[in-house]
Amino acid sequence: MAGSSFQIQVRHIQTAKKAIADLLIETIGGEKRGVGQVQLLMKLAVKYSSCRSKDDGGNLGWVEMGWNPEDPRSPRGGFKKLENEELHDVVSNALSKNDIHQGLVYGPIQTEQGYHVLIIANEFKTDRIL
Repeated sequence: MAGSSFQIQVRHIQTAKKAIADLLIETIGGEKRGVGQVQLLMKLAVKYSSCRSKDDGGNLGWVEMGWNPEDPRSPRGGFKKLENEELHDVVSNALSKNDIHQGLVYGPIQTEQGYHVLIIANEFKTDRIL
């Protein structure tokens, strides 16, 4: 049986106030879509994010999507998730609804940690035989 998944690199800015997240979205959204937005988010993360990822430009890492964690045939017994499960669920749902795309600013998303401004910086599709 064949299957496919894809990996996404998620970057974000986490703030305590929605008004700040809204301003960040407006600022980043005003930049030319794509690399320019990612680079701007990275710079702004260092200055405004309350997450420890700010020292790495808001990088939350690479996440593998598309595998069923309950399926014993899935490689590594599942897929790599974001540490923040609330955020992971929101990103997963947005991807399944085609609401979030690489290089497009997304948010603000409220979790217990605050408000998040997200961008999928990179993506990589893989096809595997199960």
